[in-house]
Amino acid sequence: MRIYILILAAFALGACTLKPVETVYHEEEDVTRFTTKPFKSTMRSKEIELVASKECPGKVICTDQEIKLEVKHTDRFSLLKGKDLVLETEEGNLNLNERDYSNSYDLGMIAKDGTTGVLKEQFLIWVSEPDFRKAAYADSAILKVGDDSFNLSSEGRENWQIMLDRERLLEIMDKEQQREYGLYNHERKNTKEITIQEKRMSSEAEESTWNLVKDSNSAEDLRYFLEKFPGSPYAIPAKLKLKQLERGKE
Repeated sequence: MRIYILILAAFALGACTLKPVETVYHEEEDVTRFTTKPFKSTMRSKEIELVASKECPGKVICTDQEIKLEVKHTDRFSLLKGKDLVLETEEGNLNLNERDYSNSYDLGMIAKDGTTGVLKEQFLIWVSEPDFRKAAYADSAILKVGDDSFNLSSEGRENWQIMLDRERLLEIMDKEQQREYGLYNHERKNTKEITIQEKRMSSEAEESTWNLVKDSNSAEDLRYFLEKFPGSPYAIPAKLKLKQLERGKE
């Protein structure tokens, strides 16, 4: 009986283990998203987490697509906001300052010092595949956040290499995915007027902008948001808050 339980536990543990790269097909959008297993880097008491992903049209392993790099930080105080972001390798530096910043508060989460309430913040950065490949395969990589330097370990960046290597990516897929992406892959048949990338970037820019202006007491900020994203689901609360601010001036 004990052996049977141990076998079941082993299977359960295996099922819960994240692959180096997760492959998920989204039928409604007809896209495949490849997402690397997150890894962390610590410098003294500060810690960041990195996740990379890319989208391909249909069920294919595509190349020459921009990579979405997420840099996350969770603690009582801000680390990322307003900081320069540079990735240093022996092959040169990558300027990562063309990014979207967003944050939120989790009042129920416990911080490292035991207090309740943390700030969750992240950068979303779009990196060309050639530049990302340099970062993935470099002998050493240091991510500089302002004056803080975080070493990106070779072990953590190996998942990035797998996402860029078709054969290694196929090896970690299950058998059905290997058939779909290795033997019988299909690209999207109809090219829509708005590309996947444009939709994705517009949606994420909309959410990031709303996170920045939702707590603002400036009517101009809210008007800017409504002008840029008139069809946004956040337009209703933005209009309500704008009316409140305008009434307060009367």
